[in-house]
Amino acid sequence: MSKTVFDLVKIKISGDISSMISFMRGRNAKGQSFNIGTAFIIAIIVIAFAFMMIFSFGLAMVMGFQMLSKGCEWLFFPMAFASSAVFAFIGTVFAAQSYLFDAKDNELLLSMPIQPSEVLISRMLALYLLNFVYSNLLFLPVGVAFGLLCGYSVITFFYFVLMMLVTPLLVTAFSSVFGFIFGRIAVKIPNKNLMTVILGFLTIGALSYVTLNFGNILRVLMNDIDRVGDYVYDHLIVFYWFGMATCGTMRISFADHLLGILPYLLFTALAVFVAFLFLSRNFVTIITRKTAMKKKKYVRKPLKATNIQLALIKKEVGYFFSMPSYVMNAGMSTIMAALLGVGILMRGNLIVEWLPRMFPDASTNLIGLAVGSSLALSCTLNDVTAPSISLEGKTIWILKSTPLGAMKVFFAKALLAPIVSLPGVIFTALASALTLSLKPVDIMFIIFIPILACMFSGLLGVCVNLKLPRFDWTNEITVIKQSLSVIFTLMLSMFMTAIPFTLAIVPSAYLEDFSSLWAYGICIVYFFALVLLEIFFLATDGKKIWESL
Repeated sequence: MSKTVFDLVKIKISGDISSMISFMRGRNAKGQSFNIGTAFIIAIIVIAFAFMMIFSFGLAMVMGFQMLSKGCEWLFFPMAFASSAVFAFIGTVFAAQSYLFDAKDNELLLSMPIQPSEVLISRMLALYLLNFVYSNLLFLPVGVAFGLLCGYSVITFFYFVLMMLVTPLLVTAFSSVFGFIFGRIAVKIPNKNLMTVILGFLTIGALSYVTLNFGNILRVLMNDIDRVGDYVYDHLIVFYWFGMATCGTMRISFADHLLGILPYLLFTALAVFVAFLFLSRNFVTIITRKTAMKKKKYVRKPLKATNIQLALIKKEVGYFFSMPSYVMNAGMSTIMAALLGVGILMRGNLIVEWLPRMFPDASTNLIGLAVGSSLALSCTLNDVTAPSISLEGKTIWILKSTPLGAMKVFFAKALLAPIVSLPGVIFTALASALTLSLKPVDIMFIIFIPILACMFSGLLGVCVNLKLPRFDWTNEITVIKQSLSVIFTLMLSMFMTAIPFTLAIVPSAYLEDFSSLWAYGICIVYFFALVLLEIFFLATDGKKIWESL
């Protein structure tokens, strides 16, 4: 393979890493803040990776014991291959379109003396490295678990390393083709943004359902692992051969080794070849194609004057709902609040029955406090304001050049948080009123306190984003998902929101003379004081920072 391909891959990977770190650190990260910010980002990534790998290791040990006890340890690597491949495919299929065809420097590279096939190969190799990370988050700890349970022979260790390298290659072939197909379909959808949001939330709902029922799924696998083995042997004989070849606890002939591993290697090679052939034939046409946009017919209407603050709020709301990535990544509070309401409608009787049993000496009815605190904590997932200033990008000068006060801009952005969260809050409050037989005062506070918490969270996002803005982005998703402003806002918001409810619920549960009105009062005074502090900061230092942006 030519040196040009490796240089292109190196540029792509190093550019992605440096861009992610710089975006997360913010515009003014220099000197000591650079080191602290970078260390903080790396620590978050390492913790997330470590948690995923520890979970995979524990699950592999549990399943491995069951396989050994049932005499079907040959299922170990086939199941590891299937789970890691599916996980990597889900993690990269939607990134494949942008990796392969939507890169900003595609046309620049084609204008150079570089073959289009070399550009495509470099893009697929970059996607392979991403798949390598995703797949081995599961596969590597599974391999360690296998070594502890069964031990490694030379041939088994060879197969393990081979699968670590080849499995991401197979996933890359499939994610490249399916990513291209999804991108072509998306162009044909009339209301692409709405469809993307609906599909995204349906996917989140499906994953949530699987997560909630994961214990039952795991229990079935553990109890019936021998039946799973019989099914694989009867209907997926290739996986049986593969498992027998890679499992080192059984003696098989050299011909059986070839029979087990060759179909896996040949299918991978064929998939990569077909994917490359399919994409390379029209690569230049794809990356230089300009998508035709349907022209909107102008309809003459009378212009109406409106309130400046209302116009700014409409601008923020319209911008939020115009980007599916913004809605799905920053608007989870509404979904979480609505799911809480659904849970109350379906299992509210359990709350009414078990909460008094858990706290028999409670001085007041804890149900309203429990629902209100859960609802407010779910609203802290709402980080719509954390990237709102950065999203102005290089056009922020337009907003600053208008005769608008900075506080009007700040309030318009901050009010987006309670506006987005309000539907979920109202739905859960109504579900609580219908199911939990709460008093009117409890219903009122179940609505009022979470909205006040949302206002605190919204103002916090504006404050943090003023301190950590980033305007030199090329894709909105880098600001919405990868900025340090978003991470700090989420962590601070969740921590600060948990404090008043801890101070309110614990005394209510154990002190006889502590009424619910005292508990609600603590939460209201706490959030109201924080909101006033945030407004004071925005009216003083916030204005100065805004003028210097």
